[in-house]
Amino acid sequence: MKKIINSNYFYALISLGCALWLFFFVSSPGVGSTRDSNQSNTSTVTKKAVLTVPLQLQADVDKYYITGYPQNVKVTIEGPAALVTATKNTQNFNLYLNLRDLSIGQHRVQIKESGLNSELTYSMKPKYVTVNIQRRETKKFAVVADYNKESLATGYESGTTEVSPDTVTVTGAASEINKIDRVVVKPILPKGIKSTFDQEVLVQALDKNGKTVNVTLDPQTVHVKIPITIQSKQVSINLKQKGTSSGNSFTFDSDVKKIKVFGTQSQINAISDSVDVPIDVSDVNGSTKKSINLTDALGSKVAFTDPNTIDVTINQSSSSSTSPTNSSSSTSNVDSSTNNSSNSSNSSNTNSSSDSSTDDNKDSE
Repeated sequence: MKKIINSNYFYALISLGCALWLFFFVSSPGVGSTRDSNQSNTSTVTKKAVLTVPLQLQADVDKYYITGYPQNVKVTIEGPAALVTATKNTQNFNLYLNLRDLSIGQHRVQIKESGLNSELTYSMKPKYVTVNIQRRETKKFAVVADYNKESLATGYESGTTEVSPDTVTVTGAASEINKIDRVVVKPILPKGIKSTFDQEVLVQALDKNGKTVNVTLDPQTVHVKIPITIQSKQVSINLKQKGTSSGNSFTFDSDVKKIKVFGTQSQINAISDSVDVPIDVSDVNGSTKKSINLTDALGSKVAFTDPNTIDVTINQSSSSSTSPTNSSSSTSNVDSSTNNSSNSSNSSNTNSSSDSSTDDNKDSE
């Protein structure tokens, strides 16, 4: 037995047995099926993603104007996770409408794709679109500003509106271009605005009924400047009595002699260099002071004044109360003069009689 163990044949037999065992272990069904299962799990993991993709046109857009199609289409893709992720990040495929062989008019067309990996499945919304193909036309139109002048504060006026640029290029279907009645900007002025309006405003192409026409405008906005000002003038004031109070008359005085009036150009043109300010004395019984609102006093002649109010001192005139006294004094003087004249006449008559008597005596002698 010892000879067998120590022989080379024994060790060769043991080595052969180990080699056979390793061979059968490596190629056993259990180990192979585990590896195949892992590979299968990796390849069958799927993922879904929704992408928003621009829709392209295959058409002669220089000759035809095409409407009715969406700018973007939503596409749902599904497939191996790694491939879906890569497609989502790169979006290396296209969605398009092939309109090259279509004539003028309306057509229902299917959206097609190109460049999407064949291992991915997809669906899109919408799948079909209705397009309108018309002959393309381009024209230039002047831009007109249209706004509500009632938004201006009282007395303020708007000057010449500046629109820059004052013309726009309009592109669209010939039938739509023919509908255009005017191209306008409609600035919205704040209520009670007192300063120049200066903003970018959207341009609109309108038909004769005021509805928007489906065309492309270049540029889409223009700069609008509307000068808003108010006119003014310095005038002197004349304080005039208004109404009566127990038959009394009054005099008026104020530290303010001149004021500044504001209004529209027509209002300012109609006002002279001095204005009458009525002072109501119907509730005045003696000397007093009143605060007069000049804007209310001048009425619709102006929008407002600076200052807006003035203090007026009202004094009862003395001429009315002293008039009877003066009249009485004048009568008294007349009576005195008459008496003096009578006395003088009597005295003269007496003297004349005395002289006559003297002359008679002389004659007698």
